[in-house]
Amino acid sequence: MTLGYSKPFTIAAGVVGALLVVLGLATGDTLQILPGAILVLLGVLLTINPVATIEEGELRMKNAFGMTLRRFPVAGPADLRVEGKRVVHVATGKKTAPLGFGIDARQAEQWRQWIASAPAA
Repeated sequence: MTLGYSKPFTIAAGVVGALLVVLGLATGDTLQILPGAILVLLGVLLTINPVATIEEGELRMKNAFGMTLRRFPVAGPADLRVEGKRVVHVATGKKTAPLGFGIDARQAEQWRQWIASAPAA
């Protein structure tokens, strides 16, 4: 199960970056080209790579490059709970995946429903 970034969010990052690159090339301002290129790259990476995945019995938090940053053992939905717009790992109490700004709303709702499906303890 994956949790990805919102398509409008990633497209906006790429478009703003492309506009900065074009504007920098048109005006000869090289200081706009580098941030623009970084935003274009970020938009592409956020489109391709998820924020978090649950696979092989663990929740993996990932960065924009797709590298796993943190791992949390998860046997099922009872190991997680939703607090506001964050998913919290019950055993450690640490905040894990975001479910708010910039996150795909459909995937966030799937995560909420999956976590809510855990039997009450």
